[in-house]
Amino acid sequence: MSKILVVYYSFEGTTELVANSIAKLTNGDLLNIKPVNELKSKGFSKYFWGGSQVFMKKSPSLIDFDLDINLYDTIFIGTPIWAGTYAPPIKSFFAIDDLKGKQIYFFYTHDGGPGKVEKHAKAAIEVNNMFAGTLGLLSVKKNLESNMEIIKSWISSLNL
Repeated sequence: MSKILVVYYSFEGTTELVANSIAKLTNGDLLNIKPVNELKSKGFSKYFWGGSQVFMKKSPSLIDFDLDINLYDTIFIGTPIWAGTYAPPIKSFFAIDDLKGKQIYFFYTHDGGPGKVEKHAKAAIEVNNMFAGTLGLLSVKKNLESNMEIIKSWISSLNL
């Protein structure tokens, strides 16, 4: 059995909820990545500032984490959708030198549409890793019970 890591960025806690569920179901370790300068915006302005980071192709510096990525064979990476793609902290994580030769599963949460997140994630992951699969979840908090069942079903189908 390979060692599993669940990496995620969560601005409002939705992606964190999914990441915790995946970690529990896979007996994986959790890594919550955070940018050094987190957005503080509320309401509509959070969409404006978050979206502008995506459009300006920002890769924010991440707070250092005390975890050796090399110890893991399988990594789940999760993000909320920002402006039709993954959040900028995930872009920064994709650029980490130790993220090579891994089997990567990608998951995302959204309340609107996934945009081109799967295409963008697959392209970023396949530079140095194997893109093993993806899961998108709509309105996680509004449909919590059904989304938890979707997660369980997805994890059991992976034969980890």
